[in-house]
Amino acid sequence: MKEWIAILRISLQFFTILPLAKTVQWTEKRTAHSLFVLPWIGILLGLMFYSFLQLLHYSPITAIVSSILVLLLPLVLTGGLHVDGWMDVSDAYFSHQSKEKKLQILSDPHVGSFAILSLIVLLLLRFSAIYELTSLSSLSVWACITVFTLPRIGAAFLVMRDKPAKDTGLAAYFQKGVTKWSIYAFIVMSLFLVAIFIVFIDNKFIIFFFAGFLWLWIRFYRSQFGGVTGDVIGATIEGGETFLWIILWLSHVFAMA
Repeated sequence: MKEWIAILRISLQFFTILPLAKTVQWTEKRTAHSLFVLPWIGILLGLMFYSFLQLLHYSPITAIVSSILVLLLPLVLTGGLHVDGWMDVSDAYFSHQSKEKKLQILSDPHVGSFAILSLIVLLLLRFSAIYELTSLSSLSVWACITVFTLPRIGAAFLVMRDKPAKDTGLAAYFQKGVTKWSIYAFIVMSLFLVAIFIVFIDNKFIIFFFAGFLWLWIRFYRSQFGGVTGDVIGATIEGGETFLWIILWLSHVFAMA
């Protein structure tokens, strides 16, 4: 139990802004097992997102301001960790350089114009979907949980299973403590969570849409970078969340047509 409490503290320290693991020793095993907590952090973010949205619903704040605030909430709680990955991947992709050069761009701390533009597009698309859904009062707690959890399930699995693009970096570091047992255990846990989502979420096709998104995304980043990196994982989460918001929005539009 003490070991999993340490793992939980490491996970919250790394994936959120909560400084809970300053006194905990980071080992390869604990770091790898922290990936088990990532989907549950998604569930927590989904619950907080929905609760904050309901709180704003009973306030005099307009729908557009409420949508902006709930849009910013997960970005603040995660410290913009995954946004950085989205921006770096965008810079590398739009550079149209070789794989080796793109990997160097991923490691470059400077932010290029393509990163800023892609982030603006990402947030505008996400805001549009959230605003439309909140205006129509068509967001359930299970929809919010699913949006934040599925991309984190996919991201954690990619870290565990896919080949790192380079021997150094975040993905390679997390993968050092991964074993076959941990991969199987994570798959079982993920299937359990997905089964719960299928039972309770109204739009059950969102699961299959995300599976298709993840398959296309894997083909994309392998062709561009040769494997998974920490930035790719961040982009998986940010891109996955935005994709699911849009799918929820479009499914509601078609349902009303």
